[in-house]
Amino acid sequence: MSKKGGFAIVLLVILASGVILFGMNYSKKQQKELMAVSEQTDQQELGSTKEDTTEQLANYENSRQEMSALDYIKYVSLVKEEEVSLSFYGDIAEEEQWISEAEQYINEQTNKTIKVNRLVNPDYDSYKLISENKVVKLAETKPDVIFFQLPAYADQKLDISLVDSSEYLTMNYEAIKDALPESLVVFISPNPSSSEKGNNNSRTLDYTSYLNEMMSTIQDNEWISFDLHERYLEKLEADGVALESTLLENGRTLNTEGTDLYSTLFEESLDQKIDTTSGM
Repeated sequence: MSKKGGFAIVLLVILASGVILFGMNYSKKQQKELMAVSEQTDQQELGSTKEDTTEQLANYENSRQEMSALDYIKYVSLVKEEEVSLSFYGDIAEEEQWISEAEQYINEQTNKTIKVNRLVNPDYDSYKLISENKVVKLAETKPDVIFFQLPAYADQKLDISLVDSSEYLTMNYEAIKDALPESLVVFISPNPSSSEKGNNNSRTLDYTSYLNEMMSTIQDNEWISFDLHERYLEKLEADGVALESTLLENGRTLNTEGTDLYSTLFEESLDQKIDTTSGM
């Protein structure tokens, strides 16, 4: 090989190395620029998210007296670092399917995974709930919202006076608020019964007598309630459907059709405006 040829090869190697080094440096520079842009974008998005959250909180704070239960759950999820907890409490059968449907609906509507607890005490009357201090177990679930199904059927079987029933209900509410002052308590009336309607105790009172007394107590104290019992009957009448067709043979337990109706009414109630200032 001639000297000129050897020199040319060395020169090409030097040029190639220079191009490679230039390309590597340029690539590093581009990566740094892209990372800087990405970080800036992330910061802008984070700032935007914080602004959105702050605005949401302000809107919720300004509407606490007229806020749906669903919006209240969303509000709590923004304020708390922990997951939101809901508890179903009171005279509820263990196998009630409508609670599972309610849980799914709430998760879908809030776009959150909500912790749902079943503190059910089937056939427990208002006195038994107090005397056995069931609120202790309820408090352990740290619920942000409590859906308390009224024990109208159980109080009727206990055969107590309407005055006592009202007083025991008040004691239950006060015990809950003493243990859980920041929990929002929502009373819900049970589904109607074809077999228990007119089935009087020794005081010539059926379950509706106790339910009406409880609902009156709730209204007098300006507590929150979903009167699903009344709305259930209204819906059946409007559709021309017999109550018996939505219940099992015992005339009280919901069948599939009744569960669907009760679930729908509960879900609709979650959207109604209520005063949530008794919560957190």
